[in-house]
Amino acid sequence: MSILDIFAPRKGYRQSRFGFHFVGRAAKTFFYVGVPSAFVAVAVIMFLFNKPVELPNIPSTRAESEVLAVVHEYLKATDAETIDDFDVMTNCWTEFGDSEFYVEYFTITGVWRINAYYRQVRYYWRVDDATLALKRDLWFQPRNRTITC
Repeated sequence: MSILDIFAPRKGYRQSRFGFHFVGRAAKTFFYVGVPSAFVAVAVIMFLFNKPVELPNIPSTRAESEVLAVVHEYLKATDAETIDDFDVMTNCWTEFGDSEFYVEYFTITGVWRINAYYRQVRYYWRVDDATLALKRDLWFQPRNRTITC
């Protein structure tokens, strides 16, 4: 008799050692142990980590008009290619000068977000409240070609 016969003796119709019975028992064991364990783990995590999280609140030091002036100066100093003709350069202020600008302050990050529409596409600019550093917000890339202001 071999060592394998001691651990997994031959039995059943075909005398197979590891047949459906072994796989079925392993699956049942995994289900009956795994599913309740997952529920217990979720319950423990919910009770242990159910503390309120306080986010930092950074008050603004600038007024909306100051931040909007920074964006206007940037647009007046920036040239870009037009959407209709790639070879023609235009000033960004001529494209966005008549637009209505929406100014919003994020108290968590201390950043102003200024946006305006140009041909049904919203363009975003971000201005840091402490340094007044401006950067373009490029998180949204539309499928159609847009102006690079």
